Amino acid sequence: MDEKSTIRMNFCKPQIINDIETNNCFDFLRFFFAFAVFCAHYDILRGEEFVQFPIYAPQAVDAFFVISGILIHRSYCRSTSLRSYFQKRARRILPAYVLIVLLSAVLFSAFSSLSLRDYFTSSELGKYLLANLTTMNFLHPSLPGVLSGEAVNPSLWTIKLELLLYLAVPFAVWLYACSSRCWSLVLVSLVSLSAVLFGKTADETGVASYDLAWKWTSLSSYFMAGGVAYFYREELRRYKWYMILPAILVLMADGYFVDFFRPFAVTVIVYFAAFTLPFLNRFGKIGDLSYGIYIFHAPLINFTRCLGWEGGAVTFAVTLFLVLLCAFLSWHLMEKKILAR
Repeated sequence: MDEKSTIRMNFCKPQIINDIETNNCFDFLRFFFAFAVFCAHYDILRGEEFVQFPIYAPQAVDAFFVISGILIHRSYCRSTSLRSYFQKRARRILPAYVLIVLLSAVLFSAFSSLSLRDYFTSSELGKYLLANLTTMNFLHPSLPGVLSGEAVNPSLWTIKLELLLYLAVPFAVWLYACSSRCWSLVLVSLVSLSAVLFGKTADETGVASYDLAWKWTSLSSYFMAGGVAYFYREELRRYKWYMILPAILVLMADGYFVDFFRPFAVTVIVYFAAFTLPFLNRFGKIGDLSYGIYIFHAPLINFTRCLGWEGGAVTFAVTLFLVLLCAFLSWHLMEKKILAR
């Protein structure tokens, strides 16, 4: 890298002095929260109350976005260029995402009310593929003649937001590197405040657009709070024992005022857990299965519905096994190899 390129990179991102400790259990936490989403969606999609996991899907997704915010900001700061950063992000997200969209289109053809010829020549299939491959899932989440028009993979809606937030990371890091860390804190506070206002308006009016705005700004605030945690990692490491109790109290309280502080509280708890459970630090040796669990679980749950499987412990166990197997194979046969290129 020549001197001009070095200057440009130093302008875009700060120099890493004390990075995140490698002995952490972020791999386990991501797995745990992905499993929580699976459990929640298992009950929702099957219309049962079998699992009743103590952490609901929205809470798990919030925590997932916090971890993503921490690790993606770190990834950008460790990248040698913008191109390298975006290539890594695309390699991590897109291959498995494209695979599940295409596999769903093929496998669910066996359960369509249409004939195979009508199914594969249907314009509805083309709309599904176009909408989902471009991450615009909300435009056409269903397959022709399958599940009475229900979404095949309702979990995919967060991917578009995740990708948009990846685009915002260079700006957030530049703001930190070229001004002050406090501006990053101000920015996430404004986004969190916007989420509270949108949520309050959505509750009062019932307007869907406000609810959508709340979801987007809320998850964005958790991702950005994760970024702030990376910027303030030294302070969090030093004062985590003093911050954990206030964070727990925030999560136990209710009200719009408290909602403003939730992204910060979840971030503190996640960061605390990541560096306070050393017996889970080697969990990632089995592979990074969290993303695979997240994007594969809903189609597999719906697959068992189409097969007509009754509820109960056996169905849950087999479904979980299939989800874990697909996530394991996806990581070791595709995701890991693509990331290593």
